[in-house]
Parts: sequence; structure tokens; C-alpha cells
Amino acid sequence: MAKVAKIRYSTMEDTFLRIKDLKVRIRRRPEAGTPLLLINGLGACLEAWEPLTKRLPGRDIIAVDHPGTGLSSPPNYIFSMYENAEFYMEALDAVGVEKANVLGFSFGGTIAQEIAHSFPERVESLILCGTNAGTGSFPADPFTIMCAANPLRYIVPVVREMMAPFVYRGRVGRNPQLFETELQGWYAHRTTMLGVGAQIGTMMLGWSSMPWLASLDVPTLVLGAEEDPLAPPANSELIASIVPGAECHVYEEAGHLFLFDQPEPAAKHISDFLDRVAAKEA
Repeated sequence: MAKVAKIRYSTMEDTFLRIKDLKVRIRRRPEAGTPLLLINGLGACLEAWEPLTKRLPGRDIIAVDHPGTGLSSPPNYIFSMYENAEFYMEALDAVGVEKANVLGFSFGGTIAQEIAHSFPERVESLILCGTNAGTGSFPADPFTIMCAANPLRYIVPVVREMMAPFVYRGRVGRNPQLFETELQGWYAHRTTMLGVGAQIGTMMLGWSSMPWLASLDVPTLVLGAEEDPLAPPANSELIASIVPGAECHVYEEAGHLFLFDQPEPAAKHISDFLDRVAAKEA
């Protein structure tokens, strides 16, 4: 187990596949058990996951660069939320995976919800982190939205660091220099404006999981952060109160990037949850 923990997920070999007529980058750390599919937030490449993945040793992990992020080609139109979910199911098909535990962060959490709704037979369990339910959720305040919408945040590192106290808060908000040390994966590849614009466009289409959250029939873990300005923690509590049997944890003094800038508590809750899910399936 200790040997596996030393593997640097970001240094594993890239695989490029054609999905929806796009060149898509996928990385997989194959291990025993049901794979864990990671779906990241706006503009983030798969290297950003390393602070979390290195704390999940011994797990089969699959991460994908969303169209227009990392080394994946940008989309030529705005995907609906269903098409985003379909994209990740085609990614699983491409690597020969029938069923996965699905973890979505921020914007990726909305895609994860859509996957659990539209493709329930492909989902072993659902982990929603720092996200919301779309239309009908508790919104971010206008100033946070304005800062988050600044396109330079996705292109110029110094702008991301300047915006960190307002957009992320938590540990990285108090110390933006973490992007130069522990969170270097966020700068591994700059996203394209077309890519992040398409993601923002998806959210502007008015998607909501509120009408069907109560019908989800899959083990669900919801994680939120007390200081999160983009996905206020009331959203985590709301989702967990609606999804039958959902487990919820909100971390004190943590911000939007809690999975990355202080990943230990979340990694433990995720590992314990996945172990319980696996035990029930055994």
C-alpha cells in the first residue's frame, strides 16, 4: 500500500482518444475494485487532482480533460448537461469500464448528478463536492460571480492568485502562493477560452437537478466547505437533505478548493465511503 501511495498521478502516461469527434486526454491509475471517475470544475486540467489522488492509494482512478481544458480539443458547440454526462459515459466506454464511482467537483458535480440521473446503471456511487443543484440552488454573491467570470483568471496565473481570496477563500484564499507550490497542477496547462466559455454556457442553459434529486437511488456522499463563496455550503446540505440516504460533511475554515488545498479530511471521508459501498456490493 505504501508503495502505491508514492505514485505521482500527474506523471502517468497520457492516453488520447476520439470522443464526440474531439481529441480527449484520459489518464487511468488501474487498481483492483470499481474505478473512481473524477470530473473536475471549470477550466481545470487533470493534473489539478494530484493532491487528492495521491491520498487515495490503491484505488482505480480515471480522470479526463474536459473538452477545451488541459490537452483535450475544445468543443465546437455548447454541450447540454445531458451531453456532458454522455461525454463521460463515452469516456468510460473508451477505456472499457461498465460501472464507476463518480466524483464531481464544482461544475463537475452538476455533471455527476446528471450522470446518476440519466445513466444510473453506470453509477456505483456518487460523490458531490463543492457543488450545487443548478437553478433553484443558493447562489454565490454578485461580487464573487463577477470575480469568477473574469476570463483572465483561467489564462494568467497572477490573476488567479489575485482573485483567490474572493473566488476560493479557505486556505488558498489566505495563501494564494499555494498555486506555486502545492497546487502547481492547476497551471500544468492553460484552458482555452472556448472551452471554459462552453462550460459556462452549459450552466446558463438553466439546468436544474431539483425536480429529480429525490429519485436518485445510489449511495451518495456530499462534501462542502464552510467558507465556499462559489458553492455556499447550504447547497451541500440541501442536496443531502433531498437525496435519499445521502451522507453530508461540511468542513470548517475550508474554501472552494478544499479537495486540493486541504485534502486530508475529504480523502478520508471519500475512502471510508467507498469502502462501505464496496463492502455492501461484495
